[in-house]
Amino acid sequence: MNSLPIELWFRIAELLPPEDLPKLVGVNRVFFNMIMNELYGQLSFITADPHVFSEKLRALQSPSLAERVRVLTIWPSATPKPLTYLQRVSGMLGHPKPSPRPMTPPRSREPLPSPEERLQMFHDVIRNLINVDEFEINWYLDNGLRASAWKVPFFPEIWLCIGHNLRRLSIDIQVFKLNDVVKSCGSMPKIEELQLTLRCDAQRGHPGDTAVPYFINKFAPTLRTLSIKTIGHQELSTNFQLLGRFPRLTKLSLVMPLDAQHLRDPSGFEQMLRNHPTLRDLCIRYSRCCTYCGDDGFKTFGGQHRLYSGVTLPALHALELGLHIPILRDSTSPMLMSIARLGSELTTLTLVDRSLTLEEVRIVLRLFPSYRLRKLSLFARFLSPQLIDVIAQSCLDLNSLALDVQMVVKSEGEAVGLMSTSQDDVDGFAQALFNYAVDLDNDRWRYRTWTLADISVMKWEFKVGHTYNWACMKAIAFVVPSVRSFAGRGHMEEEDGVPKPGTQRLLVDLGDRTMPFDT
Repeated sequence: MNSLPIELWFRIAELLPPEDLPKLVGVNRVFFNMIMNELYGQLSFITADPHVFSEKLRALQSPSLAERVRVLTIWPSATPKPLTYLQRVSGMLGHPKPSPRPMTPPRSREPLPSPEERLQMFHDVIRNLINVDEFEINWYLDNGLRASAWKVPFFPEIWLCIGHNLRRLSIDIQVFKLNDVVKSCGSMPKIEELQLTLRCDAQRGHPGDTAVPYFINKFAPTLRTLSIKTIGHQELSTNFQLLGRFPRLTKLSLVMPLDAQHLRDPSGFEQMLRNHPTLRDLCIRYSRCCTYCGDDGFKTFGGQHRLYSGVTLPALHALELGLHIPILRDSTSPMLMSIARLGSELTTLTLVDRSLTLEEVRIVLRLFPSYRLRKLSLFARFLSPQLIDVIAQSCLDLNSLALDVQMVVKSEGEAVGLMSTSQDDVDGFAQALFNYAVDLDNDRWRYRTWTLADISVMKWEFKVGHTYNWACMKAIAFVVPSVRSFAGRGHMEEEDGVPKPGTQRLLVDLGDRTMPFDT
């Protein structure tokens, strides 16, 4: 044990199957603590069985066990009366009743504490969770139709007990409940990452208060990562106008309908970007809400864009961009042109929310400083030799390429005919790519100087799921001599742990439909 650094033993233990980890508990104190921290590091209070809920509470009465918890997840509506509430939610969602099973003798259980006793036990457990540094609140199914269903009294106790040590906080909640959660929130001096998912149903509408920006501004001195996602119609102008400066912020993610209908006054959004020139990682994803939007409504008569024109982020290195808004064929989209000019040092570009055609890939790479890119990830409608060539010619210094494709084709010209059959032509793609890129007689390799080192190709397969297409990755690696790795693994060997096309997987029955177990 003493001949190797402890970090290497931890690495060896990570390679063991999960079912074998408990066998290491009795080896020595080091493995005992490591395995116990792994087994009890995450605590979730989301259960439909009050007996399970109570058993968790009883086990966590031991301070030595409770202090191992690092990640805490709660669903407030399930905490006071989990069984009755979950049954009501199940009825609302229309879940079918399970088929009757033969009666088996129930295993002996301790008497179930009353709801008041369970709540007191919950308070006692919270006081023992002194090392929690990640806290997640999922509170989106309960619409608050009954006051007792969502006015839960334990938030002051939670903030008081674990708030001082939190580094990551994630909240998924209806907007009208946010004030009840945060009004008792005290000092949390170590928060570095904040993730907010704000939901708003059509019946209640947006409350129009300042709870959201007030809550976010509390973490201004320490916040490094901020993520805001909105679901449902919300007016966003006030939120951005009241947000302050975050001197340590380096990563910002905004997933929301950034159009004139939801952002009537864009000055706050623009100021938010201007106030944070140190941003290194930016995610902007337009999410559809009320109606289909072919234009965000911020184009000016001079061809500028009211959200992004004139904004520069000199430290920006990574950009994730959602492309729900259509890409114009004439390359004159003010939004795309302005976003492409946000950072001149951009090295990582991720394009999501749209399966791009070959022409759309050309347009996007022409707008962005693609000659600087080291990493590129995108969704493509067709994987073809023409797509590989466009990327190779535009991104000469590319080191990593990740493609998620709908179909594999021999040529873009034949793609339309294959759409009706939904059949991939992997062999045709491999042969066509080789014929185009390699001339063995004259020893000419079209991509000899391309610096690509890692390639990943993924595709959805029926009854299989989201899998790597090893054949396509091997075909690309064969014509690009610099490729040394598949899917960021550092090697080019096909691994058994990664699902392959055609492999049987466990299925879960959803009424008359089936879907992959892990999707």
